[in-house]
Amino acid sequence: MVEQLPLKYSPKFIELIDKGPDVVLEFAKNRVWGIQASPTGDRQLRNFCEFIRLHHQGVGVKEMARRLSLHRSTIAEWREGTDQPYLIRAINDVLPTESSHGWKSLPMHLTSGGSEPSGWIQVPTCVSYESALDVINQIQPLEATYERGQLFGLTRPQIQAMRSELFAYLLGIMVGDSGKLGGEQHRYTSMNLDLQLTLKQPTNERLGEFVLMCTNSLGIVMNRRPNKQPTGATALGRNPSAAYRWVSERSPLLAWMFSAGLGLNWNETTTTHQLRMDWIFDTPREFRIRFVQGAADSDGCVKHAIEIASVPNSQFFAMVLRSLGITSAHCGYEKGEPLKTVINLRQASGLPIFSEFVKSYRYQKMMSRIKA
Repeated sequence: MVEQLPLKYSPKFIELIDKGPDVVLEFAKNRVWGIQASPTGDRQLRNFCEFIRLHHQGVGVKEMARRLSLHRSTIAEWREGTDQPYLIRAINDVLPTESSHGWKSLPMHLTSGGSEPSGWIQVPTCVSYESALDVINQIQPLEATYERGQLFGLTRPQIQAMRSELFAYLLGIMVGDSGKLGGEQHRYTSMNLDLQLTLKQPTNERLGEFVLMCTNSLGIVMNRRPNKQPTGATALGRNPSAAYRWVSERSPLLAWMFSAGLGLNWNETTTTHQLRMDWIFDTPREFRIRFVQGAADSDGCVKHAIEIASVPNSQFFAMVLRSLGITSAHCGYEKGEPLKTVINLRQASGLPIFSEFVKSYRYQKMMSRIKA
């Protein structure tokens, strides 16, 4: 037996590891939202549990490295807690935090391929308005939120007061045009937003900046990218156009909004599957308005009435609008299929159905129709 340097872990952590890899993995899945055990992660976890067992027995670093087929520097790093396998890092991070029933820990940010999660918060597995507020209140908006808010005439106190509404607006945007890239990755379930809006409408730049502000208000980095040139079928169209583009960091929070907030599975999309979010009917009026505005600013159009293209969710949006007193909201059918939600122009303008902060070309067209 070799005299060992002490492990840099808490007794509670060591007690859990001593129960073996299967128990440890079950703990991780029960306590960490969206964590995945890749084949490599599972092997690392089993090696780490064996490392702890061998340390208890007084086995030396050189012998440990030989038995585990690892470099001696890895053994030293594991002992010091400086470079841990991602499953071990997650467990060590969340172990001191007690989670309430139905809540799990979630890292806001992932670096080094998910091996260094940070910004841990608690999220519910089943969403309600009150639980969504609890999530929002755990998050510190980026300072860029307030700087960008000035573009829309919003002061810091105003933004702070409407943070739940910005969350709702972003949910609406996620139903519509924004590309949602991600899902169950090798280590953590995560997602990023890739928003592309045609240059044919100059106000789309303002819309993109508002979406960026909403994303920043949730502590998530999102940046403007160079305009994207038309490719594929778009390039072959009659009037091809480049697109304004904004891309966010990949975050488990966005994945949680998609999964728990919108109620969709990873093999489902907002253009082919119905939303499962009855919880929204129990939210304040302003929250529902912002949600509808996000969807309308993304997929709405102004004709003799307002239409929101929502092929699998036209009835759902009609119900949300009727809950807001918009009695004219109904499904528009083509060949027997409900393809859109249709709203009376005057009732829509009174809401308003398009954001009064963005003032997009849709908003401007609606208001000019009303005044005509």
